[in-house]
Amino acid sequence: MHNICKHFGSCGGCSYQDIPYQEQLYNKEKLIKELLSAHDFNHTVQPINAYPEWFYRNKMEFSFSSDRILRCGLYKKGDHAQVVDLEECLIFSPYVGEILGAVKNFAIQKNYTPYNKFSFQGFLRNLVIRKTQFTNEIMIGLVTTSKEKLNKDEFIKTLLSLSLAPSLKSIYWIINDSMSDAVMFEKKELLYGSAFIQEELSGFRFSIGIDSFFQINSTAIQDFYSKIRSYAALTGGERVLDLFCGMGCIGIFLARDAKFVWAVELQEEVIASAWENARMNAIDNISFFASDVRKFLNSQGMFYKDTELVVLNPPRSGLSNKIKRAVVRLTPHRIIYSSCNPSTLFSDLSEFLKNYTIERVEPFDFFPHTPHVECLVLLRKK
Repeated sequence: MHNICKHFGSCGGCSYQDIPYQEQLYNKEKLIKELLSAHDFNHTVQPINAYPEWFYRNKMEFSFSSDRILRCGLYKKGDHAQVVDLEECLIFSPYVGEILGAVKNFAIQKNYTPYNKFSFQGFLRNLVIRKTQFTNEIMIGLVTTSKEKLNKDEFIKTLLSLSLAPSLKSIYWIINDSMSDAVMFEKKELLYGSAFIQEELSGFRFSIGIDSFFQINSTAIQDFYSKIRSYAALTGGERVLDLFCGMGCIGIFLARDAKFVWAVELQEEVIASAWENARMNAIDNISFFASDVRKFLNSQGMFYKDTELVVLNPPRSGLSNKIKRAVVRLTPHRIIYSSCNPSTLFSDLSEFLKNYTIERVEPFDFFPHTPHVECLVLLRKK
């Protein structure tokens, strides 16, 4: 019998731990094949890429409970009103129990009240933990309302007394008074250490802030970016347009083999970290634009006409019709589409297949024990 987390069944964190991992992989690969045939795409699917199934996540957001007892963990399966008190989390980190236990004891001693999302009263909201896979650095952020004052010195002392202290590089206090249940970074204060932790992927270094978007599975993403690089098959003379570029990781991976990379992402602060990552890796043949992708393509798309490669990595909702048409108008030689939502990916492909053929379809299991699957598609101009 394989490992199962002691909270499996009650905790809503993952749903497939009771299914042997090989069977999960088989089901995910089958899903991609079924989506392909449902859209009448006649193409073989590469075998799914699998990675270590335990302790793979590099970030978790835990919630404090809003009932009388202070709990810290994840929401109960199917019930977003109750929190399961966690002592372990096998998909995240061996340190979870130690961190959650210490923070809870600290909060109980200080009489801090958990936030109640129905009455909007209380102090403690979330605990955000980030942990790099390859450099072994830890960042912790306590999210509260502004209703009480945090005893900062005691909080720092509590965390630095843990066995993982040598890896603890950064401690934040985050204020979130919004009605939303999501973690909002309305105000953040660095209490200890450095503002960023750093992850290393294939010799590239990336800075990760407490509120950065960074792919959840570092081991998988390192392999994934290398796969994109091999799909791209750049020889030094090509121009690349990287749309929905996030912190610039894919563009930076491709820049070493490209003539030039242009990368587009909506948020200014995300683009600021992308520039910082390019500087840190001494990549100077890349340029970042803070812009809505559709507006960018409409206003200056023609400058990128006949680009050798366009990389698409859109949010779960996929591409709008206007973006698909704008990409087709650029007539790139090749398109690489990376998606965390295969059903939107395959419906988006229909628009491209008048002018492009599918060259490769490859699934990746970034999230073992959950229903999610990532998929990479390479299209070549007819």
